[in-house]
Amino acid sequence: MPAEQRLSDHERALYSRQIRLPGVGEAGQLRLREAKVLLLGAGGLGSPVGLYLAAAGVGLIGVADPDKVEISNLHRQIVHGFDTLGLPKTISAAEALGEINPGLKVALHPEGFTVENAADLVARYDVVVDGTDNFATRFLAADACVLGGRPLVHGSVLREAGQVGVFLPRTGCYRCLYPVIPDASSVPTCADAGVFGATCGVIGSWMASEVIAVLLGKRSSSRLLVVDVAAGTSKLIALSADPACPCCGSAPSIRALEKAAYAPVSCSSPEPMSETPLEVTVEEAQRLLSGPNPPLLVDVREMDEYAVCRIEGSRLIPMNTVPARLAEIPQDVPVLVQCHHGGRSMKVTQFLRAKGYARVSNVKGGIDAWSLKIDPKVPRY
Repeated sequence: MPAEQRLSDHERALYSRQIRLPGVGEAGQLRLREAKVLLLGAGGLGSPVGLYLAAAGVGLIGVADPDKVEISNLHRQIVHGFDTLGLPKTISAAEALGEINPGLKVALHPEGFTVENAADLVARYDVVVDGTDNFATRFLAADACVLGGRPLVHGSVLREAGQVGVFLPRTGCYRCLYPVIPDASSVPTCADAGVFGATCGVIGSWMASEVIAVLLGKRSSSRLLVVDVAAGTSKLIALSADPACPCCGSAPSIRALEKAAYAPVSCSSPEPMSETPLEVTVEEAQRLLSGPNPPLLVDVREMDEYAVCRIEGSRLIPMNTVPARLAEIPQDVPVLVQCHHGGRSMKVTQFLRAKGYARVSNVKGGIDAWSLKIDPKVPRY
């Protein structure tokens, strides 16, 4: 083995606990050292991803982010600090990652990830990590990875819940789940809804683990993980390629990155809500369900939860079965989606809206809030 293909004594000591893991060893650590990962966003998700990839020994991390560090970032964007307020996030992140691993190479892309540079950037890296906070860039990253044949690890958070997606070439892409870019007003912005910094840490750390798994060849198919930190639950959903997908399907309509297709939406510039709200309170849900034309109430909990308690008239469609049971959810009537606390149902609500369900709303607080505020005879668990 050539000397340049061996770990130094310093590297063996630094990564000794990781090297001992099954599927890593010296060969796996060398793969990480040679890996090039593009990080889209150095914010709440990009911070833990970057820190853990640097600590794991990834050789080159590219950071694409056009923003500067602001004080409102610091409660969750742990790669930055008060001493870097006002600096470009790329520079601030590079300094922090270098402290974690002085041998790391960091490439800065302060122009961000744009239609103009997306194809070139994707081609230069082995894996793309999407930790951005707007639909335009998420879909641009997803499409660029399909067209460039690169794996994409995606993450998003909302309040106390989040999701991690791994999209590998030819095994299902982001648009297989969400075919069209949703209206920006259909989902609250981070400024509106809020988020716990620790939730970003949970999701970002899981994203980093998935990136490492991809680099080590431990992933062979696309997958989506949905995490509800408040409820203490997670659900792994296996994905497959949709033959009708507009990007990776058998007759794709997306064959190039066209600027007009990705209208940028700023997280800090909330848009007015659509006529059908993304979320309703349990009081409003009760009013609607008691009306002359009640909406369909879809319960996305698991069968054992549904056996404990339910809202009369609800239809049980567990979250992981929703994609296969869309035919059971009509598009011509209002739909309310409910779970235990509201995290899983919010993800399903977003998924249905992306699938063209314009009249669907999440029930805030789920059946637990219903028991507390509407019907105390409904058991809590």
